[in-house]
Amino acid sequence: MGSRLRGRRVLLTEASDFMGPAVAELFAEEGADLIADTSDLTHPERPEKLVREAGRVDVLVANLSIPNPRALAHETTDEQWASVFDRLVHPLHRLVRAVLPQMIDRRSGKIVVVGSAAALRGTERRSCYGAARGAQHAYVRNTGAAIMVPVGKATLG
Repeated sequence: MGSRLRGRRVLLTEASDFMGPAVAELFAEEGADLIADTSDLTHPERPEKLVREAGRVDVLVANLSIPNPRALAHETTDEQWASVFDRLVHPLHRLVRAVLPQMIDRRSGKIVVVGSAAALRGTERRSCYGAARGAQHAYVRNTGAAIMVPVGKATLG
């Protein structure tokens, strides 16, 4: 067993889906105090409650997943579009909004988003999924840029 994460409190979302089992195994092997959550993060209040229940979070691993809806862009319904963003994008923002203040106060912490290459390359029948993964990517880049500002407590835009 490794010890690179000994003493680190790691919150892993959707621990039984997508990359969750592999991430959980690796972090546990490295000695992390792992909180492996499997709750439904589509409820707007759940991410904040989860972070509050977890207490100190040194590493947030946002592992958000959904069965990949396969439809051409012009065949994607508003309901499908909303459902994908409700599972992949909105919980990410809510998790980050909940965990970031404590990380900023401590001037320490990591946020890892398990994403997909679908955001980086076009794939037939995956426009909705690719758009949501792209939104995650853009969100992380812009949030990280705001935090990297070398001032006392960064204000996120």
